[in-house]
Amino acid sequence: MAALGTGDAKAQLGKDDLLNTDFKGSLLYYTETDRVSAIEAIIDGTYFLNNRDTIGLRLTFDSLTGASASGAVPTDRAQTFTRPSGNGDYTTDANETPLDDTFLDTRYAVALNWNRKWDGNWQSIVGAAFSNEYDYRSLSANALVSYQTDDRNRTYSGGLSFFSDTISPVGGVPASFGIMDNPGGLQPRLGDEDDKTVIDALFSFTQVIDSRSLVQFSYSASASDGYLNDPYKFISVVGADGRPIVQDPATGLSQVVFENRPDSRLKQSFFVKYKRDMFDSHVFDASYRFMTDDWGINSHTLDLKYKWRLNDVSYLQPHLRIYQQNDADFFTPFLTQGNVPAAGSGSYASPDYRLGEMMAYTVGLEYGRDNVERPWSISLEYYLQDLGDRDGAFGELRNQDLSEDVSAFMVRFNMDF
Repeated sequence: MAALGTGDAKAQLGKDDLLNTDFKGSLLYYTETDRVSAIEAIIDGTYFLNNRDTIGLRLTFDSLTGASASGAVPTDRAQTFTRPSGNGDYTTDANETPLDDTFLDTRYAVALNWNRKWDGNWQSIVGAAFSNEYDYRSLSANALVSYQTDDRNRTYSGGLSFFSDTISPVGGVPASFGIMDNPGGLQPRLGDEDDKTVIDALFSFTQVIDSRSLVQFSYSASASDGYLNDPYKFISVVGADGRPIVQDPATGLSQVVFENRPDSRLKQSFFVKYKRDMFDSHVFDASYRFMTDDWGINSHTLDLKYKWRLNDVSYLQPHLRIYQQNDADFFTPFLTQGNVPAAGSGSYASPDYRLGEMMAYTVGLEYGRDNVERPWSISLEYYLQDLGDRDGAFGELRNQDLSEDVSAFMVRFNMDF
């Protein structure tokens, strides 16, 4: 499989075995207000073989820049922080959410899969993938088996995926609840890298209701084990007045400690989707997902699309997505002086807003041309993340916005070559 598309592969398969190829491209631009911006390019190639097998290749490139929330709380004075690497510092203005403005990441990924139709009923997909960032590497393998009944009205599917990831944070792996020192100081580190494994399982059932509609039900489980912390997130330590403690008056360094999450996580998801071909070939697509995990998070996702045909070759598709979740059991916006857990104490705390209570809304519109030689589409979406109230605020913390909303715009372009 590694030699796909080369002369050796064609010689091995035989000249007549490669029927034709198909390529698709996608380009995404994503930008958050005053925060992260990203560009993602994806190329999908499919090789069709005469025996009805297909071999797929996906190449992905991501580039992210901008400012990322560190997890520290704002206050009524300027704050200085050491960068997670331990090299250099940055200062956040009074009443501003602390952001590290040197956020930079580049990722590339390669994925291969082999899709085989064994007979009129059975189909299998096996694949492997590799992705690399400057501080993160991932290897994965997956397999999916599907069975379709003779009347073609019902499909059963089951699959497994395995991921082996290595995390190599800039400056090393932080010690949980370790106090960050001045730049160049003795930073609390445990080593250069750590790892984690993830096993995903999926079971789904698709039923054709009539000639115009179908419904799908699925259950998925994901078990993670290993290093699950975000090495670049830290928690403010505040005093009795609700202001962050100044660790070093000479430099103005605020006292922060690195987060700590459990080293295992089990997520379970229940998903249902309904799709209907309406009058004049308009298509209504609705789905709902419920997710629960042993970190205490429950989430609900409603996704609605309506493909409105303008004519035989073009369409408009509005999109609405609503997402809601509650706090993780250990979500902690700040710690109070004298109550910082010791490393190895079995305590957990994270200020990551992605683990906190939130409502998120996505509204978008897509225009496309599909019944043409080279189909293409372009979509524009607006995303708003409304974070819930942060309980327990006192003193100066009551005057600060501890749950600043995050908004973003996304533009996506897709095309078949």
